[in-house]
Amino acid sequence: MQLSAKATESIDEIGMKAATYEGQVYGLPYAVETLVLYSNNALTDVPEPKTIEELVEAGKASGAEDILSLPIGEEGDAYHMEPLYTSGGGYLFGKTAEGDADPSDIGVGKEGSIAAGEKLKELGAEGVLKTSITGENSIARFTDGKAAYLISGPWALADIQKAGMDYTMSAIPGFEGMNPAEPFAGVNLFFVAASGKNAVNAQTFLQSIAEDSTVIEEMFPINPLPPVNKEIQEKLAGEHPDMIKNAELASKALPMPAIPAMAAVWQPLGIAQANIVKGADPKDAMESAGEQIKSQI
Repeated sequence: MQLSAKATESIDEIGMKAATYEGQVYGLPYAVETLVLYSNNALTDVPEPKTIEELVEAGKASGAEDILSLPIGEEGDAYHMEPLYTSGGGYLFGKTAEGDADPSDIGVGKEGSIAAGEKLKELGAEGVLKTSITGENSIARFTDGKAAYLISGPWALADIQKAGMDYTMSAIPGFEGMNPAEPFAGVNLFFVAASGKNAVNAQTFLQSIAEDSTVIEEMFPINPLPPVNKEIQEKLAGEHPDMIKNAELASKALPMPAIPAMAAVWQPLGIAQANIVKGADPKDAMESAGEQIKSQI
């Protein structure tokens, strides 16, 4: 689809990156989200640890049942594991000359991914990462006071605030002396179906929404997600500071690769990471996952 200069100027850069594939814009971004670190201030006096090592030390000192609530499960969760994977040295795809993700350069199975796997294995052995923590119970473990820290997205805020917790939200730290932790930035978009009966009208409708943010602003109370529109961010900053902080952190996060090959990554990498947390050899697990991803692509 075509967006006017007025429309694109009002959208945070991360939104336009997510909407663009091989130089073409495919949708109108309206919300952005990323993973952050939540700390239970009633359990720890280190609300914003600067490294994973500092987080682990503070979590142990808290006496909490779980140091970190990060969903893994038996099948793994490569989305939630991404910040630790990238900090440990792993990457998913290289880059083309145009800056797009390159499916011919797969990082899973290479040296960086194995180094990341070694760090995950250490955290598993320490009990920091647990496959018993899943997408179904990870937020509840935190809001029930059983975990000192939680890695989750803006969707956790409603439950955290409902629980009346004293909490702090901050960027996810990386491993000491290694790369920064880079969670994914996910962007929600409006799309126009190419074969839609009223495609021209749909394009016109989205153009009007893009240039006048009223409709998107009125969607927020119905489905509260961090807005990608700069004007709406300014309007909501006072009443919803955590949502706007999430949007700010998302602008520095790793745009989720907007290529079809990404679909081949989730399951093999997730299972490899879960197996490593349970004690599997990182080299074998990552190399096997890399081969599976290549064969699917």
